Amino acid sequence: MRLGRSRRRPPGDPASRTTVVDERGAPPPQAVEEEEVIPGRPRPPEIWPWLLLLLLLVVGGLLAAYFLTRDNGHKKHSKTVAAVAVPSVVGLKQDVAVQRLNARGLTPRITTKPSKSAAGIVFAQQPGGGTQVARRSPVSIFVSGSQVTRVPNVVGVPESTAVSRLRTNGLSAATTSVASSKPPGTVISQNPSAGASVSKGSTVSLKISKGRTTVPDVVGQQSSDAVAALRGAGLVASIFKVPSTQPKGTVVAQKPTAGAKVARGSKVRINVSNGSSTPAPTTTGTTTTSAPATVSVPNVVGLQQAAAQRRLHDAGLSSRVSYVASAKPAGQVVAENPAAGTQAKRGSRVRLNVSLGPNGTATKPVPDVIGQDQQAATQQLQNAGFNVQAIMVPVTDASQVGIVQDEQPSGGSRAPTGSEVTIYVGQTSG
Repeated sequence: MRLGRSRRRPPGDPASRTTVVDERGAPPPQAVEEEEVIPGRPRPPEIWPWLLLLLLLVVGGLLAAYFLTRDNGHKKHSKTVAAVAVPSVVGLKQDVAVQRLNARGLTPRITTKPSKSAAGIVFAQQPGGGTQVARRSPVSIFVSGSQVTRVPNVVGVPESTAVSRLRTNGLSAATTSVASSKPPGTVISQNPSAGASVSKGSTVSLKISKGRTTVPDVVGQQSSDAVAALRGAGLVASIFKVPSTQPKGTVVAQKPTAGAKVARGSKVRINVSNGSSTPAPTTTGTTTTSAPATVSVPNVVGLQQAAAQRRLHDAGLSSRVSYVASAKPAGQVVAENPAAGTQAKRGSRVRLNVSLGPNGTATKPVPDVIGQDQQAATQQLQNAGFNVQAIMVPVTDASQVGIVQDEQPSGGSRAPTGSEVTIYVGQTSG
């Protein structure tokens, strides 16, 4: 059976809508209406396929870029975060430690602090050696600025032991003797205190006890003898001239009293008669006598120089020392002028010839200390190699109290090394 087909005719053809029917017993023909095409209005083009193609191209490009750059980025990141072991640099010099850290790709951070290590040595680090860290990580190193040490406890130990302990710790000692009831030579305090951290070579100040001593009885003695007795007991005489009927220069009182226990170096006040209270006239029968204006020169030949000078002073006389060659022992008085028993004006000088000894002991110049205070004069004479004896003499000028008024042998003369130089120190006349 043959179906009919429609054939499009040119627009405007009247037959364009003609229906062809098969007349050979076919079913009733159906009308087929053809789409009418309106001339002059073309169908718009379809663009969505082009948009889809463009989208696919963009996505493809992005994926290609990702896959092309993924490996390089991974390699670069791997190099950045690669772990390295921190080298141990403790005990190394600073520059060597920095070089080692730089060689591992690490960043050193330096802090300088005092430590027990030598200056310039690394004594600590953070992180520690062997720690795994990323490259370019910071590593803190602590460098010794100076060696430090701890001050040992030396309070209560003898001075020699304390000094030894300090030296063992790289420290030095500066000692000061002070009055104390502790045994003599014992450390009673220290500065800095025990346990303090200080730089090696520092000085630790120590106060050393002078100890305790018994005050001797000097009442009734001449002031020079009293001073010597107190000095021998480790005490310092503080002399006060007072009016008294006792002979001039005699100690009439003391404080603390004899037998007292005091710290060495303490002062002992002694009141010395200035002879200003004239003794009552002595009556013998019908004869009345007054204190003589002259005195008899005592015999000092055969005495040692210092003892002879004290005896002359006690008699109201002064001395002038000259050294001479003699077979007598060194320091012994071999002659005096005026001679013993001679009447001399009170306060006048007696010349003493003192032996240089059978071997002619070598002499050296005596420093001139007149005008200096007692302490400075004593120190200068002792530094020059002489022993010192101090005799107190009254002065009317308050500015001269404690000042050396005279010395024998005189300054500039020559005397044997180790011999006695007597200084006459001013004190208030009451």
